[in-house]
Amino acid sequence: KLQSDIDRQERLLAIYRTQSLQQLDDRKSALLLKIYNLDRDIAQLKTAAVEINAKLSDYEQLERRRDMTKTAYERLLSTIQTLDVNKSLNQESVSPMQAATPAEPDTTSTPKRFALAGIVGLALGLAILKLLDRLDDRMNSHTELMHHFDEMVLGQIPRLHIRERRGESPLLKTNDDRHSFVEAYRNLRSSLHFMSEGPDAPRVILVTSSVPNDGKSVTAANLAITMASTGSTVLLIDADLRKGNLHSRFMKQPEPGLSQVLTKKLPWREAVRPTAFDNLSFLPRGKTTSNCSELFLNPFTIQFLREVKADYEYVLIDTAPVMAADDVTSLAPHTEGVLFVMRADHTSARVARAALDSLYQRKVRVLGLVFNAVRTNAGEYYYYYKYRDYYTTYPSR
Repeated sequence: KLQSDIDRQERLLAIYRTQSLQQLDDRKSALLLKIYNLDRDIAQLKTAAVEINAKLSDYEQLERRRDMTKTAYERLLSTIQTLDVNKSLNQESVSPMQAATPAEPDTTSTPKRFALAGIVGLALGLAILKLLDRLDDRMNSHTELMHHFDEMVLGQIPRLHIRERRGESPLLKTNDDRHSFVEAYRNLRSSLHFMSEGPDAPRVILVTSSVPNDGKSVTAANLAITMASTGSTVLLIDADLRKGNLHSRFMKQPEPGLSQVLTKKLPWREAVRPTAFDNLSFLPRGKTTSNCSELFLNPFTIQFLREVKADYEYVLIDTAPVMAADDVTSLAPHTEGVLFVMRADHTSARVARAALDSLYQRKVRVLGLVFNAVRTNAGEYYYYYKYRDYYTTYPSR
């Protein structure tokens, strides 16, 4: 019995010992947590103390400035008080030396005043014009274009004053009497033809611009017509799957088209349409869609471009503006070159530079610039008027 009591007491001691150790561990953990919280509070108090010291320093500096201002005010007040402002002038000590002459209007300085006003107005006008010129970075001439950009200018398209009822410039046609317009596109075609030869010659060319209304669509269409007129087989693709309207220029229906081809709903050869121009075929945009970037990044797009390149000598692709959507920067790396269209008196140099930088970031080959809607009455195009009779057809003798 005594041994049993001893064993029970030993078990109770073990239990008490375990409970005591557990309580000590809990107490230790609580103390560690309290120490951690105290350290954090000390760090916060130190930060607050630094801020308070900084504010105290600012307060002391403001107090010194206030004392200095107060001292200066008192000094000025004492100076004013020493002045005798009540001293009056004795009128009896003043007498007129000569009688005043009759009053007459002063007209001697009127011409000088007008001249001064004219000079000031001219200087102000010149300053305003200079300021407007600094703020307006739209390019008006080829010289300004070359000043802002290092890229090669492949062609300059003159501005047309004849418009259709829809407000669009009509496409090129056989025996077109817009001689400067036709020659500009022929010059652009020659620039592309002689740019490089052999395997490096660009055959799949993308036409784009920085913002809408720069004339990229009409440039792509007329360039395709000009290339086809030499006997080369040309395919013009409307890759603006959001708002493409090239089909209206060729009097075609928009569907089916490129969007159905890229979604594998239709073979591309069945979507290609013939046009009224020899050797020129047209692939419309198809159904509009908003996931253009996903379609262009699909590997099937690369396969599609390889197939059309094998069937045609030249493939021209009209796309959306660079700054309007990510479509161009997704499709352009799959092509062999990009023509960048800028419109005179419309395109901002800063916006165009940003669009070109976006293309360069995707390792895109920019073939050159096309300066569209150039004013032919500018000084740089004087010789066009001098030699425009060269295009006149005279009867044979």
